[in-house]
Amino acid sequence: MDRIRVLIADDDSIQSRRLADYISARGFEARVVTNGKDARAQIVEWKPRYVLADLVLLEGNALELIDFIKNEKSLRHSFISVLVMSGHNDAANVRQALQRGAKDYIVKPIKPEDILKRLIFHSRSYRQLNDLQAKDYSRVDEASLMLHLTDLVLRQALGQQSLEEILFNLTRMVSIKVDGVRCSIIHVLDQKDGRVVISNDDRKASGIQLDLYRYPEVVHVMNTQSLIAIENLEESAELRHVRQYAKDIAFNSMIVCPVTRYGHPFGVLSLRLPPEKQTISDNEIRFVEIVSHVVSLVLSNELHKNTGDFWIKHDAKQFLVFPMRNIKNS
Repeated sequence: MDRIRVLIADDDSIQSRRLADYISARGFEARVVTNGKDARAQIVEWKPRYVLADLVLLEGNALELIDFIKNEKSLRHSFISVLVMSGHNDAANVRQALQRGAKDYIVKPIKPEDILKRLIFHSRSYRQLNDLQAKDYSRVDEASLMLHLTDLVLRQALGQQSLEEILFNLTRMVSIKVDGVRCSIIHVLDQKDGRVVISNDDRKASGIQLDLYRYPEVVHVMNTQSLIAIENLEESAELRHVRQYAKDIAFNSMIVCPVTRYGHPFGVLSLRLPPEKQTISDNEIRFVEIVSHVVSLVLSNELHKNTGDFWIKHDAKQFLVFPMRNIKNS
């Protein structure tokens, strides 16, 4: 199988060439253009898998390139994804880009290693489940229906313990039921920064600040408000050129679900699974989704409104690294 092609469209030719050299040395194939006109020509001729395009590119910016790819007849059977790059970390810009059809939104300044992580993440197949409504009952198996009914029950099962204790118990429940090695609730502050609310494997992890460039799956779920389930892809043919250069990235299975608070996006519930778990069942995905709903309800409960955000109060400065990627099954 050919290497995955990446077209970088940015007027900063020096940084673009440096990025192209970096990802090319790690299993991808990259080309650089400095304007939208040349980008359109390369897209038609070369048909890259990804286009990394600046939001304010001349002669056809990133959003215009998305429209071009959608409407160009010669690209009808090509699968090309546009990853928008911008120096503006603004929620409205992110929503506009994703609604227009962008695969991702990356805030500058960028590091080559962070772009590599994003490309690997989007090259991994992930599944999504449609919402299960009453009209769908006749089309689901009994086990899935039971999990959905359990969802309705768990939504009401809000305990009288402290907010911290309830959230910790919920992450423990997920980890035990789905045989996970780490289940965490993460508060996403913006496109770059996050904070660990609670983690089932270490109570002291609460309050750790996260560089979300390292966790593209968290940003993706936050932006799309859709859960993803990624299965272990140790044998992925498409990523075989890349894997040897990505030793610091674990390819464990994972499930990541959006979490809301008072009806607004808050963060994610992230479950990491052991390396030996190669597949994830729909019922396991549905169960994690159920718990994410409950987490959202707990965070929105008026009983906890005046207790404050315990994860902000915790002093977690001594925890410099929260190794969510390199998980070993202990």
